[in-house]
Amino acid sequence: MDILEAQALIDGEIGYMFQQDGTSSVPATRLYDGDASFDLATDDIVSLYGGGGCTPTPCGAVFETVTNIFLSGGIWVTGTTTTTDITADIILKPNNFAAVNLSSRRMVRNSGLSFQLGTQNYKVLGIFGQPRNAGQVYAGVPNDIMRATIRLAIHYYKMRDTAYSDMVQGQGVREKYNKEIPIDVMRVIKRYSHTRFITRSS
Repeated sequence: MDILEAQALIDGEIGYMFQQDGTSSVPATRLYDGDASFDLATDDIVSLYGGGGCTPTPCGAVFETVTNIFLSGGIWVTGTTTTTDITADIILKPNNFAAVNLSSRRMVRNSGLSFQLGTQNYKVLGIFGQPRNAGQVYAGVPNDIMRATIRLAIHYYKMRDTAYSDMVQGQGVREKYNKEIPIDVMRVIKRYSHTRFITRSS
């Protein structure tokens, strides 16, 4: 197991990614399905892309694609498809997510309109992941998560050296290797597994 595999395992155990994806100049893109509700669940968003350079502002970060489907002569017909920049209508929730150094996980529309039913009909550009805190070596990744990732990679590397035996003996000393995630790594994982539920209301 290498560092990237250990990182993916820890992300999977916790339920979200720490490392940031995208920058203000080169945003990452995510596609979401609208379900006719008044809010849209998203990945962790640090900020929306702000470089659309168009009027009105803000723009260039959230796009809605709607296909007109209508009944004609008893047959459903697919009509025109329209893509609209709705960035100026978007509010990231909860309102205080940035103030408490969290990421947003849902958006609503200022106009009160719903997110149209569809498959991958909402495109969002921005920075995804977790906010960067002072003293972090990598953007969005807490230092203890970084250390736990390295520790986990070393653990499985050492397990490989022992042919995945539960116990090995060398020079009169027996060493026990647990095939599960080490206890000290699990402590770090448990510390963060509830973070995503803090202050998630409006």
